[in-house]
Amino acid sequence: MKKKITATLAGAGLLMAVSGCGSGQDNGNLAIAEAVDFGTKDYERIIMPTNDLAYELLDKIEANDDGNVFFSPASLWMALAIVYNGADGETKTEMAEAMQAQGIDVADLNKANASLMTALNKDSDNIQLTIANSIWLNEEFNLQKDFAKRTEDYFNAQTHQITISSNEASKKINEWVKKATNAKIDKMVDDPLDSNLVALVLNAIYFKGDWTYPFDKKQTEKRTFHLEDGTEKIAPFMKLQRKFSYMAGDGFQAVKLPYADGEMSMTVVLPDENLGLEDFKRTLSTENWGLFLTAFNEREGTILLPKFKMEYETELNGALEALGMPSVFTESADFSHMVEGDANLFISTVKQKTYIDVNEEGTEAAAVTGVQVGVTSAPADGPFHMEMNRPFFLMITDEETGVVLFVGYVANPQ
Repeated sequence: MKKKITATLAGAGLLMAVSGCGSGQDNGNLAIAEAVDFGTKDYERIIMPTNDLAYELLDKIEANDDGNVFFSPASLWMALAIVYNGADGETKTEMAEAMQAQGIDVADLNKANASLMTALNKDSDNIQLTIANSIWLNEEFNLQKDFAKRTEDYFNAQTHQITISSNEASKKINEWVKKATNAKIDKMVDDPLDSNLVALVLNAIYFKGDWTYPFDKKQTEKRTFHLEDGTEKIAPFMKLQRKFSYMAGDGFQAVKLPYADGEMSMTVVLPDENLGLEDFKRTLSTENWGLFLTAFNEREGTILLPKFKMEYETELNGALEALGMPSVFTESADFSHMVEGDANLFISTVKQKTYIDVNEEGTEAAAVTGVQVGVTSAPADGPFHMEMNRPFFLMITDEETGVVLFVGYVANPQ
Protein backbone atom coordinates (compact mmCIF):
# COMPACT_ATOMS: atom_id res chain seq x y z
CA MET A 1 0.00 0.00 0.00
CA LYS A 2 1.27 3.46 -0.88
CA LYS A 3 2.22 5.83 1.89
CA LYS A 4 0.81 9.35 1.82
CA ILE A 5 2.32 12.76 1.39
CA THR A 6 -0.13 15.33 2.68
CA ALA A 7 0.45 18.74 1.14
CA THR A 8 -1.55 21.35 3.01
CA LEU A 9 -1.87 25.02 2.09
CA ALA A 10 -2.87 27.76 4.45
CA GLY A 11 -2.69 31.48 4.10
CA ALA A 12 -2.56 34.71 6.01
CA GLY A 13 -1.45 37.11 3.47
CA LEU A 14 -0.36 33.98 1.73
CA LEU A 15 -0.02 30.45 2.93
CA MET A 16 1.26 27.55 0.95
CA ALA A 17 2.52 24.02 1.18
CA VAL A 18 6.23 23.50 0.91
CA SER A 19 8.86 21.02 2.00
CA GLY A 20 12.46 20.72 2.98
CA CYS A 21 14.83 20.77 5.88
CA GLY A 22 16.73 23.81 6.93
CA SER A 23 18.90 25.53 9.45
CA GLY A 24 17.56 28.97 8.61
CA GLN A 25 15.13 30.98 10.66
CA ASP A 26 11.69 29.40 10.86
CA ASN A 27 8.32 31.16 10.50
CA GLY A 28 8.94 33.83 7.93
CA ASN A 29 12.57 34.18 6.89
CA LEU A 30 12.76 35.28 3.24
CA ALA A 31 16.52 35.84 3.11
CA ILE A 32 18.31 33.19 1.06
CA ALA A 33 21.85 32.24 2.17
CA GLU A 34 24.61 34.09 0.28
CA ALA A 35 26.24 30.84 -0.81
CA VAL A 36 23.12 29.76 -2.74
CA ASP A 37 23.46 30.33 -6.49
CA PHE A 38 20.65 32.29 -8.19
CA GLY A 39 20.16 35.50 -10.17
CA THR A 40 18.20 38.51 -8.94
CA LYS A 41 15.85 38.34 -11.95
CA ASP A 42 15.50 34.55 -12.07
CA TYR A 43 11.99 34.92 -10.63
CA GLU A 44 10.82 36.10 -14.07
CA ARG A 45 10.83 32.45 -15.20
CA ILE A 46 7.96 31.55 -12.86
CA ILE A 47 5.78 34.68 -12.74
CA MET A 48 3.69 33.77 -15.79
CA PRO A 49 3.22 30.12 -14.71
CA THR A 50 2.22 31.24 -11.21
CA ASN A 51 -0.25 33.83 -12.48
CA ASP A 52 -1.63 31.45 -15.12
CA LEU A 53 -2.40 29.04 -12.28
CA ALA A 54 -4.64 31.73 -10.79
CA TYR A 55 -6.62 31.94 -14.01
CA GLU A 56 -6.83 28.16 -14.39
CA LEU A 57 -8.02 27.56 -10.83
CA LEU A 58 -10.54 30.39 -10.64
CA ASP A 59 -13.08 28.36 -12.57
CA LYS A 60 -12.22 24.99 -10.98
CA ILE A 61 -12.47 25.45 -7.23
CA GLU A 62 -15.74 25.60 -5.34
CA ALA A 63 -17.17 28.67 -3.64
CA ASN A 64 -17.99 28.57 0.07
CA ASP A 65 -21.54 28.72 1.44
CA ASP A 66 -21.69 32.48 0.83
CA GLY A 67 -20.60 32.09 -2.78
CA ASN A 68 -17.12 33.55 -2.14
CA VAL A 69 -13.73 32.31 -3.33
CA PHE A 70 -10.32 33.46 -2.07
CA PHE A 71 -7.11 31.52 -2.65
CA SER A 72 -3.39 31.91 -3.21
CA PRO A 73 -2.03 30.69 -6.54
CA ALA A 74 1.47 31.76 -5.54
CA SER A 75 1.23 29.73 -2.36
CA LEU A 76 -0.02 26.68 -4.18
CA TRP A 77 2.58 26.99 -6.92
CA MET A 78 5.46 27.24 -4.46
CA ALA A 79 4.15 24.30 -2.47
CA LEU A 80 3.93 22.17 -5.58
CA ALA A 81 7.42 23.34 -6.57
CA ILE A 82 8.81 21.88 -3.37
CA VAL A 83 7.10 18.54 -3.85
CA TYR A 84 8.16 18.64 -7.52
CA ASN A 85 11.76 18.30 -6.31
CA GLY A 86 10.89 14.78 -5.17
CA ALA A 87 8.99 13.70 -8.30
CA ASP A 88 10.12 11.62 -11.26
CA GLY A 89 8.73 10.01 -14.42
CA GLU A 90 5.11 10.60 -15.43
CA THR A 91 4.34 12.25 -12.09
CA LYS A 92 6.98 14.89 -12.75
CA THR A 93 5.64 15.46 -16.28
CA GLU A 94 2.07 15.85 -15.04
CA MET A 95 3.07 18.25 -12.27
CA ALA A 96 4.98 20.43 -14.73
CA GLU A 97 1.88 20.58 -16.94
CA ALA A 98 -0.43 21.53 -14.08
CA MET A 99 2.04 24.15 -12.87
CA GLN A 100 2.38 25.60 -16.40
CA ALA A 101 6.11 24.92 -15.97
CA GLN A 102 6.98 22.76 -18.96
CA GLY A 103 10.50 23.47 -20.11
CA ILE A 104 11.73 24.72 -16.73
CA ASP A 105 14.11 22.19 -15.17
CA VAL A 106 14.25 21.66 -11.44
CA ALA A 107 17.48 23.61 -10.95
CA ASP A 108 16.09 26.69 -12.73
CA LEU A 109 12.78 26.38 -10.91
CA ASN A 110 14.55 26.35 -7.55
CA LYS A 111 16.71 29.33 -8.46
CA ALA A 112 13.61 31.22 -9.57
CA ASN A 113 11.92 30.51 -6.26
CA ALA A 114 14.91 31.76 -4.27
CA SER A 115 14.95 34.86 -6.45
CA LEU A 116 11.21 35.44 -5.89
CA MET A 117 11.47 35.03 -2.11
CA THR A 118 14.31 37.55 -2.10
CA ALA A 119 12.33 40.03 -4.22
CA LEU A 120 9.31 39.65 -1.92
CA ASN A 121 11.38 40.40 1.18
CA LYS A 122 9.36 43.38 2.42
CA ASP A 123 9.02 44.56 6.00
CA SER A 124 8.37 48.23 6.69
CA ASP A 125 6.05 50.35 8.80
CA ASN A 126 3.38 50.06 6.07
CA ILE A 127 3.84 46.57 4.58
CA GLN A 128 4.58 43.20 6.17
CA LEU A 129 5.09 40.15 3.99
CA THR A 130 6.52 36.95 5.40
CA ILE A 131 6.85 33.44 4.01
CA ALA A 132 7.57 30.33 6.05
CA ASN A 133 8.07 26.75 4.81
CA SER A 134 8.18 23.56 6.80
CA ILE A 135 8.04 19.78 6.50
CA TRP A 136 6.61 17.64 9.28
CA LEU A 137 8.25 14.27 8.74
CA ASN A 138 7.20 10.94 10.18
CA GLU A 139 10.15 9.91 12.40
CA GLU A 140 10.24 6.51 10.71
CA PHE A 141 11.50 8.17 7.51
CA ASN A 142 14.43 10.32 6.41
CA LEU A 143 14.53 12.80 3.54
CA GLN A 144 17.01 12.07 0.76
CA LYS A 145 20.04 14.29 1.27
CA ASP A 146 19.78 15.99 -2.14
CA PHE A 147 16.08 16.74 -1.67
CA ALA A 148 16.69 18.08 1.83
CA LYS A 149 19.54 20.35 0.72
CA ARG A 150 17.64 21.82 -2.24
CA THR A 151 14.58 22.63 -0.16
CA GLU A 152 16.76 24.09 2.58
CA ASP A 153 18.83 26.21 0.21
CA TYR A 154 16.16 27.49 -2.18
CA PHE A 155 13.02 27.50 -0.01
CA ASN A 156 14.38 28.03 3.53
CA ALA A 157 12.31 24.96 4.38
CA GLN A 158 12.49 23.56 7.88
CA THR A 159 12.07 19.88 8.75
CA HIS A 160 10.51 18.73 12.03
CA GLN A 161 10.43 15.03 12.83
CA ILE A 162 7.25 13.95 14.59
CA THR A 163 5.75 10.86 16.19
CA ILE A 164 2.58 10.35 14.17
CA SER A 165 0.74 8.55 16.97
CA SER A 166 1.40 11.34 19.50
CA ASN A 167 -1.25 14.02 20.01
CA GLU A 168 1.65 16.45 20.51
CA ALA A 169 2.38 16.21 16.76
CA SER A 170 -0.85 17.88 15.63
CA LYS A 171 -0.55 20.42 18.43
CA LYS A 172 2.94 21.47 17.31
CA ILE A 173 1.87 21.70 13.67
CA ASN A 174 -1.09 23.93 14.51
CA GLU A 175 1.09 26.09 16.76
CA TRP A 176 3.50 26.60 13.85
CA VAL A 177 0.61 27.57 11.56
CA LYS A 178 -0.78 30.01 14.10
CA LYS A 179 2.57 31.71 14.60
CA ALA A 180 3.35 31.87 10.88
CA THR A 181 -0.02 33.48 10.07
CA ASN A 182 -0.10 35.97 12.94
CA ALA A 183 -2.94 33.93 14.50
CA LYS A 184 -5.24 34.45 11.50
CA ILE A 185 -5.28 30.69 10.88
CA ASP A 186 -4.87 28.54 13.94
CA LYS A 187 -5.67 25.01 12.80
CA MET A 188 -4.70 22.96 9.77
CA VAL A 189 -4.71 19.38 11.07
CA ASP A 190 -6.88 17.32 13.40
CA ASP A 191 -5.77 14.86 16.06
CA PRO A 192 -4.95 12.07 15.50
CA LEU A 193 -2.89 12.40 12.32
CA ASP A 194 -3.31 9.83 9.55
CA SER A 195 -1.28 6.78 10.50
CA ASN A 196 -0.08 6.46 6.87
CA LEU A 197 1.27 10.01 6.74
CA VAL A 198 4.93 10.32 5.72
CA ALA A 199 5.34 14.08 5.34
CA LEU A 200 3.12 17.13 5.84
CA VAL A 201 4.39 19.98 3.69
CA LEU A 202 3.39 23.49 4.79
CA ASN A 203 3.99 27.00 3.51
CA ALA A 204 2.65 30.13 5.17
CA ILE A 205 2.61 33.65 3.78
CA TYR A 206 1.37 36.53 5.87
CA PHE A 207 0.55 39.93 4.37
CA LYS A 208 -0.51 43.19 5.96
CA GLY A 209 -0.49 46.45 4.03
CA ASP A 210 -1.70 49.99 4.65
CA TRP A 211 -3.40 51.80 1.78
CA THR A 212 -1.35 54.52 0.11
CA TYR A 213 -4.57 56.55 0.19
CA PRO A 214 -6.63 55.47 3.24
CA PHE A 215 -10.41 55.68 3.27
CA ASP A 216 -11.96 58.24 5.61
CA LYS A 217 -13.98 56.37 8.24
CA LYS A 218 -16.37 59.31 8.42
CA GLN A 219 -17.45 58.61 4.85
CA THR A 220 -18.17 54.91 5.45
CA GLU A 221 -21.91 54.31 5.36
CA LYS A 222 -24.43 51.49 5.02
CA ARG A 223 -25.44 50.71 1.44
CA THR A 224 -27.12 47.90 -0.46
CA PHE A 225 -25.15 44.99 -1.93
CA HIS A 226 -27.00 43.01 -4.63
CA LEU A 227 -26.40 39.24 -4.53
CA GLU A 228 -26.44 37.02 -7.62
CA ASP A 229 -29.78 35.46 -6.68
CA GLY A 230 -31.49 38.85 -6.63
CA THR A 231 -31.58 39.27 -2.86
CA GLU A 232 -30.00 42.23 -1.09
CA LYS A 233 -27.68 42.67 1.88
CA ILE A 234 -26.84 45.85 3.78
CA ALA A 235 -23.08 46.36 4.20
CA PRO A 236 -20.73 49.17 5.23
CA PHE A 237 -19.25 50.81 2.11
CA MET A 238 -16.02 52.82 2.17
CA LYS A 239 -15.71 55.80 -0.18
CA LEU A 240 -12.68 57.38 -1.87
CA GLN A 241 -12.47 60.08 -4.55
CA ARG A 242 -9.15 60.84 -6.31
CA LYS A 243 -7.04 59.82 -9.30
CA PHE A 244 -6.78 56.04 -9.67
CA SER A 245 -5.09 53.60 -11.99
CA TYR A 246 -8.25 52.57 -13.82
CA MET A 247 -9.49 50.72 -16.87
CA ALA A 248 -12.81 49.86 -18.49
CA GLY A 249 -12.97 46.74 -20.62
CA ASP A 250 -15.65 44.84 -22.48
CA GLY A 251 -18.11 44.03 -19.72
CA PHE A 252 -16.22 45.31 -16.67
CA GLN A 253 -14.40 48.09 -14.82
CA ALA A 254 -11.19 47.67 -12.85
CA VAL A 255 -9.23 49.84 -10.43
CA LYS A 256 -5.89 49.44 -8.64
CA LEU A 257 -5.60 50.42 -4.98
CA PRO A 258 -1.91 50.72 -4.00
CA TYR A 259 -0.36 49.88 -0.64
CA ALA A 260 2.38 51.93 1.04
CA ASP A 261 4.71 53.38 -1.65
CA GLY A 262 3.01 51.45 -4.42
CA GLU A 263 5.15 48.30 -4.25
CA MET A 264 2.00 46.20 -3.84
CA SER A 265 -1.60 46.74 -4.84
CA MET A 266 -5.13 45.36 -4.76
CA THR A 267 -6.96 45.25 -8.08
CA VAL A 268 -10.75 45.22 -7.88
CA VAL A 269 -12.72 44.13 -10.96
CA LEU A 270 -16.44 44.88 -11.22
CA PRO A 271 -18.43 43.08 -13.96
CA ASP A 272 -21.22 45.05 -15.62
CA GLU A 273 -24.69 44.76 -14.09
CA ASN A 274 -25.97 42.51 -16.86
CA LEU A 275 -23.03 40.12 -16.54
CA GLY A 276 -22.98 37.55 -13.71
CA LEU A 277 -19.89 36.01 -12.17
CA GLU A 278 -20.10 32.83 -14.22
CA ASP A 279 -20.65 34.72 -17.48
CA PHE A 280 -17.74 36.99 -16.68
CA LYS A 281 -15.39 34.11 -15.83
CA ARG A 282 -16.11 32.60 -19.24
CA THR A 283 -14.72 35.72 -20.91
CA LEU A 284 -11.34 35.24 -19.25
CA SER A 285 -8.35 33.83 -21.10
CA THR A 286 -4.62 33.69 -20.54
CA GLU A 287 -4.11 36.25 -23.31
CA ASN A 288 -6.49 38.92 -22.04
CA TRP A 289 -5.34 38.18 -18.48
CA GLY A 290 -1.90 39.47 -19.53
CA LEU A 291 -3.44 42.54 -21.14
CA PHE A 292 -5.50 43.14 -18.04
CA LEU A 293 -2.42 43.32 -15.82
CA THR A 294 -0.94 46.17 -17.87
CA ALA A 295 -3.73 48.18 -19.55
CA PHE A 296 -4.43 50.77 -16.84
CA ASN A 297 -4.51 54.58 -17.10
CA GLU A 298 -4.58 57.34 -14.48
CA ARG A 299 -8.07 58.75 -14.21
CA GLU A 300 -10.11 60.78 -11.74
CA GLY A 301 -12.96 58.88 -10.17
CA THR A 302 -14.95 57.72 -7.15
CA ILE A 303 -15.04 54.21 -5.74
CA LEU A 304 -17.31 52.67 -3.13
CA LEU A 305 -15.95 49.41 -1.74
CA PRO A 306 -17.59 47.31 0.98
CA LYS A 307 -15.62 46.55 4.12
CA PHE A 308 -15.42 42.81 4.60
CA LYS A 309 -13.71 39.90 6.28
CA MET A 310 -13.57 36.49 4.67
CA GLU A 311 -12.32 33.05 5.62
CA TYR A 312 -12.06 30.40 2.94
CA GLU A 313 -11.04 26.76 2.87
CA THR A 314 -10.83 24.38 -0.05
CA GLU A 315 -9.44 21.00 -1.01
CA LEU A 316 -7.62 21.26 -4.33
CA ASN A 317 -7.24 17.61 -5.35
CA GLY A 318 -9.98 17.74 -7.96
CA ALA A 319 -8.85 21.07 -9.39
CA LEU A 320 -5.26 19.85 -9.77
CA GLU A 321 -6.42 16.62 -11.39
CA ALA A 322 -8.38 18.74 -13.88
CA LEU A 323 -5.22 20.72 -14.62
CA GLY A 324 -3.41 17.55 -15.70
CA MET A 325 -1.84 15.88 -12.67
CA PRO A 326 -4.14 12.99 -11.69
CA SER A 327 -1.47 10.37 -11.02
CA VAL A 328 0.00 12.14 -7.97
CA PHE A 329 -3.13 11.18 -6.02
CA THR A 330 -2.93 7.49 -6.95
CA GLU A 331 -0.69 4.52 -6.33
CA SER A 332 1.05 5.14 -9.66
CA ALA A 333 2.62 8.35 -8.28
CA ASP A 334 6.41 8.56 -8.42
CA PHE A 335 8.05 10.60 -5.64
CA SER A 336 11.16 8.46 -5.59
CA HIS A 337 13.48 11.44 -4.94
CA MET A 338 11.94 12.53 -1.65
CA VAL A 339 12.65 10.04 1.15
CA GLU A 340 15.25 7.34 1.65
CA GLY A 341 14.33 3.70 1.18
CA ASP A 342 11.77 2.10 -1.09
CA ALA A 343 8.61 3.77 0.26
CA ASN A 344 5.99 4.34 -2.44
CA LEU A 345 4.53 7.80 -1.90
CA PHE A 346 1.49 9.64 -3.21
CA ILE A 347 -0.29 12.88 -2.32
CA SER A 348 -3.49 12.33 -0.38
CA THR A 349 -4.69 15.90 0.12
CA VAL A 350 -3.88 19.40 -1.06
CA LYS A 351 -5.79 21.89 1.08
CA GLN A 352 -5.74 25.64 1.38
CA LYS A 353 -7.12 28.00 4.00
CA THR A 354 -7.24 31.73 3.52
CA TYR A 355 -8.24 34.89 5.35
CA ILE A 356 -8.70 38.52 4.31
CA ASP A 357 -9.77 41.68 6.14
CA VAL A 358 -10.35 44.82 4.04
CA ASN A 359 -11.01 48.06 5.95
CA GLU A 360 -10.34 51.80 5.84
CA GLU A 361 -6.68 51.49 6.88
CA GLY A 362 -5.64 48.66 4.56
CA THR A 363 -5.66 44.89 4.15
CA GLU A 364 -4.61 41.87 6.19
CA ALA A 365 -4.67 38.68 4.19
CA ALA A 366 -4.19 34.96 4.12
CA ALA A 367 -4.43 33.55 0.57
CA VAL A 368 -4.51 34.99 -2.92
CA THR A 369 -6.75 37.19 -4.96
CA GLY A 370 -7.12 36.15 -8.61
CA VAL A 371 -8.76 37.79 -11.56
CA GLN A 372 -8.41 37.01 -15.30
CA VAL A 373 -10.21 39.23 -17.80
CA GLY A 374 -10.26 40.37 -21.44
CA VAL A 375 -9.63 44.11 -21.53
CA THR A 376 -9.36 47.19 -23.63
CA SER A 377 -7.82 50.50 -22.69
CA ALA A 378 -9.98 52.88 -20.68
CA PRO A 379 -11.33 55.98 -22.40
CA ALA A 380 -9.64 59.22 -21.33
CA ASP A 381 -12.82 61.26 -20.84
CA GLY A 382 -14.57 62.42 -17.63
CA PRO A 383 -14.48 61.04 -14.09
CA PHE A 384 -15.66 57.48 -13.53
CA HIS A 385 -17.91 56.10 -10.79
CA MET A 386 -17.38 52.55 -9.56
CA GLU A 387 -19.64 51.17 -6.83
CA MET A 388 -18.89 47.57 -5.87
CA ASN A 389 -22.51 46.90 -4.91
CA ARG A 390 -22.66 43.53 -6.65
CA PRO A 391 -20.29 40.53 -6.88
CA PHE A 392 -16.76 41.58 -7.77
CA PHE A 393 -13.28 40.11 -8.24
CA LEU A 394 -10.09 41.11 -6.46
CA MET A 395 -6.42 40.26 -6.45
CA ILE A 396 -3.37 41.36 -4.47
CA THR A 397 -0.23 41.73 -6.56
CA ASP A 398 3.41 42.50 -5.92
CA GLU A 399 4.13 45.30 -8.39
CA GLU A 400 7.90 44.71 -8.61
CA THR A 401 7.69 41.06 -9.62
CA GLY A 402 4.14 41.00 -11.00
CA VAL A 403 3.29 37.87 -9.01
CA VAL A 404 -0.33 37.49 -7.92
CA LEU A 405 -0.31 36.65 -4.23
CA PHE A 406 -4.07 36.42 -3.71
CA VAL A 407 -7.09 36.15 -6.00
CA GLY A 408 -10.79 35.57 -5.59
CA TYR A 409 -14.26 37.03 -5.82
CA VAL A 410 -16.74 38.42 -3.33
CA ALA A 411 -20.32 37.34 -3.98
CA ASN A 412 -21.46 38.24 -0.44
CA PRO A 413 -19.44 40.71 1.72
CA GLN A 414 -21.08 39.35 4.88
